[in-house]
Amino acid sequence: MSSSSTSSSTDAPASESDSAASDPSSDRSAPSVGDLAQSAFDRITAFETVLIAGGVVLFLALLYQMQVPAREESFLNPPLVGLAGALLLWPLRRQKAARALMLSGGALLLLWTIDKLSRILIPFAGVYLLAYLLNPVMRSLRKRFRLPRWASSLLITGAVVGTLALIILILAPSVADQVDVLSQQLLSGIDGIRSWLAASSVLDTLSSTGLIEKQEALQQIQSLLQRQARRLPEAVEGVASSLGSVLGVLTIAALVPVLLFYALRDYPEIQDSLTGLFPTAGGRRDYLVQAGGIVGQYLRGQLMISSIAAFNVSVALFLFDVPFWLLIGLVAGLLNFIPQLGSIVTMVIGGLLAFLLGGWIKAFIVVAVLIGQGFLEQSVLTPNILSYQVGLHPLLVLFSLLTFGMFLGVFGLLIAVPLTAILVTAYRAYREELTLELGEYGGEPNPSDAGSS
Repeated sequence: MSSSSTSSSTDAPASESDSAASDPSSDRSAPSVGDLAQSAFDRITAFETVLIAGGVVLFLALLYQMQVPAREESFLNPPLVGLAGALLLWPLRRQKAARALMLSGGALLLLWTIDKLSRILIPFAGVYLLAYLLNPVMRSLRKRFRLPRWASSLLITGAVVGTLALIILILAPSVADQVDVLSQQLLSGIDGIRSWLAASSVLDTLSSTGLIEKQEALQQIQSLLQRQARRLPEAVEGVASSLGSVLGVLTIAALVPVLLFYALRDYPEIQDSLTGLFPTAGGRRDYLVQAGGIVGQYLRGQLMISSIAAFNVSVALFLFDVPFWLLIGLVAGLLNFIPQLGSIVTMVIGGLLAFLLGGWIKAFIVVAVLIGQGFLEQSVLTPNILSYQVGLHPLLVLFSLLTFGMFLGVFGLLIAVPLTAILVTAYRAYREELTLELGEYGGEPNPSDAGSS
């Protein structure tokens, strides 16, 4: 009897200890964040640490190779350094640190390659933009006349090439002549400006206060004006030489029609391939369709409005016999792509040019014509042509113009609004997806679950 009681008393603590060991709600403390980080660090072997350190060194070497131009006899270049880093980190591709290095290095290498191949990519990007803008025309031709896609592509390519050739043959000589005459008149008018400043009392007043020396200020102003006037024909020559250095004018003239034909014919496949490169939002890419619609409507509408503005301003200034009417009209049409700031810059440039070379009356005519064109654009053209607005706040438009203009210059001003529309649309899609995920995470419990509990 005593032996049985003793055995039972000895078995009780053992069972209690077993239950305590198996009970998850026991007093054992959970591992801390420091313990988890230490255990994760212990799992990285010395060999893997050496590989990651080598990847960091090669990433820094990649940055150095991109920043410092390589010597002619140097064997290393950014693609080779990037390839070495990818091979070095490939065994560790499942670790976050190695993936971060590979992704950042790949992104930098991609941007460097695009920068180096920019002159080659310009014709392809321009042709794809034309195909993107002309795709609705392609659909209309196929729907109305039931033409095959290759026939519609051939017809549109011929029309585009013929129109561009006609514009170049008609406008290019007139623009070149007006630029030449403008540079000569600016150079000849420098002496008149110097004489006007010398006769003015402004420099005398500043000279009497001891702030400036009159003759020295006149010489500096004259030299500055001469340098700026000489830059106009040099800029035109630089644009012509840069266009000739892409692949050669003849090569581009022969290449662009072929590229445009194939881009129009295979546009759906090209669009699907490019769309597949972008990330998904909620498993879909609806934000790309929405952003593409916004950008397409904006670009097509702005192109039509800019063409109308250039034609109206040029014809009106020609009828009023304003000097350099064609240059002012082309500048008005080109700067019309820049919202809000474009009209102001056109008015300042056109008014100043007409005042210096035509007097107060011509300057007043230029400003009046540009104001009338702006009123026509805001009241008639924009509501009827841009039926689908971009949907950006004016302050955001100004901020994007200043930001892109500071980093990319004139090209940044042209792409600021459509690119901002794409970014805003992508952000809205991401925010909606995040809101849905947070709603599912913190939503109300299922009634069946509540009843079962």
